Amino acid sequence: MAVNKNLTIIFALFYLGVVIYLLLFFLVPDIQSALIKGRHGIASLTEGPNYFWALLISFLICFIGSASIGFPIPFPFVLFSLSNSVYIRYRNYGLIMKEILSNAPFWFEILGIAIVGGLGCACGELTGFLLGRGAKKVTDISDSKILENIQGFGRLLLKNPKRMYLYVFIAAALPIPDDPLWISLGLLEKKFKFYKCLIWGWAGKNITTIFYVTLPIMITLGIMATGMEFNDISSIISEAIMLLVSLTIIYFIMAFNWNKYVEKKTEKSI
Repeated sequence: MAVNKNLTIIFALFYLGVVIYLLLFFLVPDIQSALIKGRHGIASLTEGPNYFWALLISFLICFIGSASIGFPIPFPFVLFSLSNSVYIRYRNYGLIMKEILSNAPFWFEILGIAIVGGLGCACGELTGFLLGRGAKKVTDISDSKILENIQGFGRLLLKNPKRMYLYVFIAAALPIPDDPLWISLGLLEKKFKFYKCLIWGWAGKNITTIFYVTLPIMITLGIMATGMEFNDISSIISEAIMLLVSLTIIYFIMAFNWNKYVEKKTEKSI
């Protein structure tokens, strides 16, 4: 296990907080009513001029999430909530699902949040690159066991420099730790065009962010396919579940022994 005890406690508190939140939502009618009313108010965050602030929030939370090394920032949950706010707003206009899905402005708003969030993720990776550029060895950067555990992943990706930009795209598009890759890029003595790495990283991150912003629609369609009604209660529950899923993915990435995995893959290829 690469995650230290303090970080495990943080994750445990996050999980406990979500469970308490759901229990209060189900068991206390006044809290449930207040949360539903507040959820409708949040929908106005993406309306009209406020949409700019939604884009800014998307960029900043994704930037912070990518810039943080060794600390969980559940930015997928924020993207999910912003997207869900857009959907709720269109539903409040009286549109049914079929009308919403055929509405071009709806998709422009959804994709805008995803693309700006993807840019924030790509820019946030500058932190890892600058750390690598200013250090002689990865282990000199931090005593973090997490960083030591997954740095082998970055070495694997950089074994073939000719495919550097492809590796950047793949690492950005998949839910895997790409901090070691960017740190390793900063350590490279070979000259390369950093702006190309940023563009490819942005393209990869867009795949991830588009998935998160379209997830509310997919969940809604799934619920409707079962014959159940998608309402305010199911919307809030789906957001809570999304937060739990985000935390689980982040915890897995930080706890998985990537170094050992890379070593086994390298031995098999020999």
